[in-house]
Amino acid sequence: MESWNEKFDSMLKIAGLPKRASFRPGEVCSILGIADRTFWRYTETFERDPDTGGPRHPATLDSYLLRRERRVLYDELVSFIARNNTWERRNAEDPRQMMLFDNEGKIAFS
Repeated sequence: MESWNEKFDSMLKIAGLPKRASFRPGEVCSILGIADRTFWRYTETFERDPDTGGPRHPATLDSYLLRRERRVLYDELVSFIARNNTWERRNAEDPRQMMLFDNEGKIAFS
């Protein structure tokens, strides 16, 4: 089975980009096949979970600013792909969803 790094490297090859330590917004959009607006939503909504140290929401990207330009690390992109392509991510219940119901299974707000 192919590792996440190998999968990401093949995505780089398809996008026609060399392997680097970090990538610019346009390059990330090309690699992931997302729009510029989606990139900014992913990076602006990133928040680290104090309990786990990982991202609070899986569909966000950690980034940093380098000379007025936002950059995303290679390892962060590999991690993003891994956490958004797992069985748990696609099939797990959202814990926030359960707060909508009261103890009897009825919708809590009316």
